[in-house]
Amino acid sequence: MKAHLIMWVLGMYNFDPINLCSFKYRDRVTIFRDVLKTIKRSDRGGRKYMIMKNASLSYDQLNKYLLFLTNRGYLREITESFGKKYEVTDKGSTFLKGLEDLRLHIQPK
Repeated sequence: MKAHLIMWVLGMYNFDPINLCSFKYRDRVTIFRDVLKTIKRSDRGGRKYMIMKNASLSYDQLNKYLLFLTNRGYLREITESFGKKYEVTDKGSTFLKGLEDLRLHIQPK
């Protein structure tokens, strides 16, 4: 009964139940890709606030992912007089390309 009521309400507002189901949490691999892409797109290296905003992460989540990616050699941390910035290493670029290729192969057409 509940399922029919939910479908009826969604139908009233022209919600597509299939698209509604596409809203879900991102997995770690997707977040890695988002962080690396954000930093790679930046001309001057990625600063924490810019990465946090563009990758849709909280400050705590951002620090966890930056530490993980830096410790594994995918990012390089650069300390400047006005703060830290991050750059994607060659290893990180290769990893990002692999993630993008994988995404293209498994994405529904």
